[in-house]
Amino acid sequence: MKLSDIDFDGDSEDTDSQSFRGRVNEIAETQHTDAGESGEDSDHLGAEPRGEWVNGGRLAKVASLLDDGERVHYMWRGGTIDVEGSSAGDSIFGNDRDRKSSFKGIFTAVTDERIVIAIPQFLGDDERHIPYRSVTSVDLDTGLINRRVSLQTKGQTYHIQAQGPSKDELRDAMRFIREKVEAAHQPQTVQAESEPDPTEQLQNLKELHDDGVLTDEEFEEKKAVLLDKL
Repeated sequence: MKLSDIDFDGDSEDTDSQSFRGRVNEIAETQHTDAGESGEDSDHLGAEPRGEWVNGGRLAKVASLLDDGERVHYMWRGGTIDVEGSSAGDSIFGNDRDRKSSFKGIFTAVTDERIVIAIPQFLGDDERHIPYRSVTSVDLDTGLINRRVSLQTKGQTYHIQAQGPSKDELRDAMRFIREKVEAAHQPQTVQAESEPDPTEQLQNLKELHDDGVLTDEEFEEKKAVLLDKL
């Protein structure tokens, strides 16, 4: 990729300098990772359909978060992620909204099992795992500077900057996610007897919090996970 190949389309909420820096990082990352197509993380390649932007080098950014045999269909890279909803945390953007950014790039992988987000940080990396059954809607915003994917669950909403793939490939990824979400929401004919009841788990969680076993932060975090299962 050359500077002349940079696509400056996207979401207008980030500054021009941030967008340009992200594009330059994208060029360096592409030059470093394109050669990894046939080598690294072959256990996670081979999915059908699979976006052209997915290769072994980019898979290395999320490989440690994937299960054995988990196949990646689509990926994208961004510089920021906003999380809104229960237990999101306190920030200058609001009491229920948390923003994380990374100059190393935030990599999102759409797999055959879930959506995985790797968030490199200076003081320890962060990660998000979103099962398809918890997703209620997915949207793609293609603004003037940067693109953004919004994933809404019952407990939280994730706004993820999306650079790298073309608009058409991102639209293919959105269709794939919607198909997976629809399949995950199909009624189950048989439910395993050992599967715990989320409502009962919420009650047990509240009792642990009331007894002082769980801190407020631990309680809100675990509650958000259980709410996504309802």
